[in-house]
Amino acid sequence: MNDYGDIGRDLAGYPFNKKYPPTDTSTGNLYHGYKDSFRETLFYDFAVMGYDLEFTFKGKVYHVMNDRENGVWLSDDHYTAKIKHFPSANNFIENFEIDGHKLIDLINVLDDVQPI
Repeated sequence: MNDYGDIGRDLAGYPFNKKYPPTDTSTGNLYHGYKDSFRETLFYDFAVMGYDLEFTFKGKVYHVMNDRENGVWLSDDHYTAKIKHFPSANNFIENFEIDGHKLIDLINVLDDVQPI
């Protein structure tokens, strides 16, 4: 797994997102230390564990393939087309834009986020 320098290991050896670490203790371990399931899916399942991603914004579904070795790709609904490349999952979260807004700024208003 290519971690792009963003993946660390805690004292027990479990991987975590160094750039966007889990910091919310109010939910216990419910969302791996993230505020909600959307952040858990983006910053842990997608960016750390390497799952593909499906998210919905204003009724439109977006599909993202996580190659883990060569970055991530905006894809089609069958996860076969490589439409737009990003060097890492964190880079995708930070730089993918919808209607002039970065995905990272839209987390609170997404309709749905699912690891695939």
